[in-house]
Amino acid sequence: MEPNILDLRQQRCPMALLLAKRHTVQLVLGEVLNIWLNDVSSGQDIEKYLSAHGFRCQWNTSPGYFWLKVIKELD
Repeated sequence: MEPNILDLRQQRCPMALLLAKRHTVQLVLGEVLNIWLNDVSSGQDIEKYLSAHGFRCQWNTSPGYFWLKVIKELD
C-alpha cells in the first residue's frame, strides 16, 4: 500500500487548511494521512482543526520540513 501524502510545503493558511480539510473528509476510519508542511503556523491551525474533528495528529520532522501524521479516529 502506498503512503497517503498531502504535500502542502508550498502553501500557507488559509489555503493549507482548506486543502487539508478537503483531503481529510475522504478518509475512512483508521486511515492514515501524512501532511507535509514548511509553515509552522499553518501546521498548528491544521492540527487544531483536525483534533477537534475526530482525528489524531502526531508531529514528525524530516530534513527541510516537518509533517503531521493524521489518523481518522471518529466518523
